[in-house]
Amino acid sequence: MHRLRVASALLLLLPFLLLVQFGSPLPFHFLVSLAILLCAWEFAWLCPDGADLALAAVTAVGSLGWQWAVIWGMAPTAIAPVLGAGMLVRALSRAGELRAGVLRAGWALLGVAYVGGLLSTGSLLREAPDGRQFVYFLAFTIWAGDIGAYYVGSRLGRRPFAPRISPRKTMEGALGGVAATILVAAMGCGWIWPRLPLPTAVWVGGLLAVVGMLGDLAESALKRAAGVKDSGTLIPGHGGALDRLDSLIFGAPALYGLVWMGWV
Repeated sequence: MHRLRVASALLLLLPFLLLVQFGSPLPFHFLVSLAILLCAWEFAWLCPDGADLALAAVTAVGSLGWQWAVIWGMAPTAIAPVLGAGMLVRALSRAGELRAGVLRAGWALLGVAYVGGLLSTGSLLREAPDGRQFVYFLAFTIWAGDIGAYYVGSRLGRRPFAPRISPRKTMEGALGGVAATILVAAMGCGWIWPRLPLPTAVWVGGLLAVVGMLGDLAESALKRAAGVKDSGTLIPGHGGALDRLDSLIFGAPALYGLVWMGWV
């Protein structure tokens, strides 16, 4: 399983690096669209009250619509109410328990905001003047946190971190993830993002480490509500796309917020 996990990660890493380094923002937007599509589709099927193709399609289309509305400078917040109203009308017009239909409508709205609303900030980061540096810094620090938490937790983990949500996560793993993130952020400020001062890189790395863990825990809570171990089986050794990108879903808007406020 460990070798499969490493092989899958390396197989996906090279195309990502080539696209970011040599591609314009538009191909990267399409990559984010693919990630949003996969994550939204998986999210829809986690609905505790059951899902169907219509729910999955609405969640995916709404999430993609949010991303491209953001890219084109439009107001994306109108998408969620429109989709919610459509889902509610569908629930009222179909036979069956009304409660389940209303809950599915709410789940679709949550999916659009959670996946489309948060991951679309990745496209905004790439559109910035230092877009490549932002994307590299975000990806490498978040991945470092995931790797550090996994290896330290699997070898030294003893004390549960959030037993009600994810019993296998430990305090030792969390500290290992934070340490790895800060280390990579400190190294990256001289290589990936040269204009970023070292003290700023350290605190930004620490913040992304914490935010990434929160993203991981949020997705674990969704899976626990659905009663499943993984969100899917797309990536061997990792689970689904949502399992692989859960930390980035929170990390991307966090870094974009810092850039937007001029703090980095």
